[in-house]
Amino acid sequence: MALVCGGAALGADIPMPVKAVPVAAPSWSGCYAGLQLGGAQSDTRWNYQNNNPYDAIDPAQPVLVTAQTFRQLRFAGGAQAGCNMSYSGPWMLGMELGWIAKPEDKTESNGVNPITGPGPGFVGSVRTDIKSILSVTGRVGYSFMPDWLVYAKGGYAAAYIELRGNITPGGGLEAFTWNDTNWHSGWTAGAGVEYRLFRNVTIGAEYNYYRFGMEKYSSGPLVGVPAANQVQLKADADVHTVMARLNFYDPNSPVARAVSANSNGPRGEFSSFLTSSVNYASWYGSRGPNVFAPDRGKGDQVYSPVAAGIDYVEPNSYKLELRGKGGYVYARQATAGQNAVYEGPVDTQTSVNVVMLNFDNVRPQFGVAMNLPTGTSYLPNNQRFTRMDPDLVPVGAYGAGFNINPTAGFVMGLNKDTAVSFSVGYAWNGKFVREGVDLNAGNGFGTGAFDLKQHIDPADVFTANANITTQIDNLTLLGSFAYMSEGNTTIDGVNSGKTGARYNTNLTATWQLTKQAALTTNTSWSFAEKNDIILPGGGIGTEPHNSNSNVVIGSIEPSYMLTEQLRLAVSYSFLWRDANYYDQIQAQFIPAKQKHTAGVSAIYAISPTASIEAKGSYSFIHQEDSAILPTSLGPPVVSSAQPPSLDYRAWAVSTTANLRF
Repeated sequence: MALVCGGAALGADIPMPVKAVPVAAPSWSGCYAGLQLGGAQSDTRWNYQNNNPYDAIDPAQPVLVTAQTFRQLRFAGGAQAGCNMSYSGPWMLGMELGWIAKPEDKTESNGVNPITGPGPGFVGSVRTDIKSILSVTGRVGYSFMPDWLVYAKGGYAAAYIELRGNITPGGGLEAFTWNDTNWHSGWTAGAGVEYRLFRNVTIGAEYNYYRFGMEKYSSGPLVGVPAANQVQLKADADVHTVMARLNFYDPNSPVARAVSANSNGPRGEFSSFLTSSVNYASWYGSRGPNVFAPDRGKGDQVYSPVAAGIDYVEPNSYKLELRGKGGYVYARQATAGQNAVYEGPVDTQTSVNVVMLNFDNVRPQFGVAMNLPTGTSYLPNNQRFTRMDPDLVPVGAYGAGFNINPTAGFVMGLNKDTAVSFSVGYAWNGKFVREGVDLNAGNGFGTGAFDLKQHIDPADVFTANANITTQIDNLTLLGSFAYMSEGNTTIDGVNSGKTGARYNTNLTATWQLTKQAALTTNTSWSFAEKNDIILPGGGIGTEPHNSNSNVVIGSIEPSYMLTEQLRLAVSYSFLWRDANYYDQIQAQFIPAKQKHTAGVSAIYAISPTASIEAKGSYSFIHQEDSAILPTSLGPPVVSSAQPPSLDYRAWAVSTTANLRF
């Protein structure tokens, strides 16, 4: 006892080591990458150089329109990456690479009725499309508070611009069209503010002005226009942007280490997953994709998608979710007279989502999803028939434009068993090219009749979603509601109307009957209001009768855990669509139909982080007959349903591998 007490007394006389206080690293040093979203106002000016086929029949005639001005205020998005270096206390120097997509896409009338048009009623239109802005800038900033930075920036900028023009008659076919692209060099200057929200996440706002110099554009040879009377012009542009910015710094950068040095909380963790599958589907039925041709239809498709994701969780702070999905497809249309094959990639979908974890009962979340046009939307001639009914094969279309869809919302826990979520989003859908019909080739049905290019500008879409999840003993319920409203779609610059507002409801119920047995059911209903269409007398108006369908889908799936690793299930589902519908975006006839599908599946867990899944299904589809149309002008006139009622059979198998890291 004396030894112990003596030891304690001796220790009291010796100075104890003192833990060093972390010295904060320069607070804004480090490299980062991020996203930006906001508004852009663009002004582009055209100056015709003596020639203008829209209003002068040859170079000897006076040019009535000597200039054209485009002004547009629109949403824009992009990305940035850079590095900072703090010096002399609160000062910061940095370099940044920036990219902004689609700050301007504006179509205007050419101002006069074209003399060179092949007849009356032709309209001349011109379009400016600033596809991208790239910039390399220096930044000088001042940190007036530890988590705040104000800065100015300036440097080199370049814009990739496409100019386009056409003359379009009332029937929608272009009499002639031209386009040309150029890179414009210029400069940019701006200022912004940045706030460190979390250890390696900052948010901010920034204004920039871009000035792009004059470049020459030329149409090249134009059909039906005197050879010397081609479009020749010069164009320049100004762009103002106001952007909200989200940056992610390297977790090991000084800016992140300086914050974490004063934090005793748990470290962030990464996780990831990879899913790969192969799907095969085969079908046969009364007719092929051209339902007006009497030949019996058949076809098949192999689709192999790959999806990957990375999650990063900063405890009590935020969760970052990165997702990507792409795929490859082989589609064979074997219907007589419609034989064709398409083989290639489909579009790629990517998304970034941030969920805030620093609130007790509410989790705000913000995200951006994008469709990258890696697939093919232009399928000329018979290849268009490889777009098959999505009720028969996994993928009905293979490409569209560049789409960007920012979303914002929150999840709120009402109690330990129930949570609700709300979110809104706005999708900017980019233009793409699709095959069009040439009525001058074989009366629209001859060789080369479907090799024209149509420029589709799909409508932007606003979406609102609400969800509720609740647990009642062994029953889990998930209900959802979605509302979608969109603007007008244009084809070759001509307003083609818009789809009515859409509503969708869904309810999923899962009963855990025993430790091994479960039952899952799902029911959904969707409905759309009347469309705006091109009226017989011209102009756009609401259709007199709703041509959209009510669509009801239901399914039931009992499952059983045969072992701790093997789950078996059988399923039945049905689809009911009550009206015919034509999708003008994908040029597909969507008929009224009933579909019944029976399936089996098995999932085997190889390990806690790996599993494989196999599925098989068989479907019966019945399509209702359509409008009564004359099939012979006689005499006597003979009429029948065109197309008539049709029946199809389809079967599908798939294998999927799931890995988690």
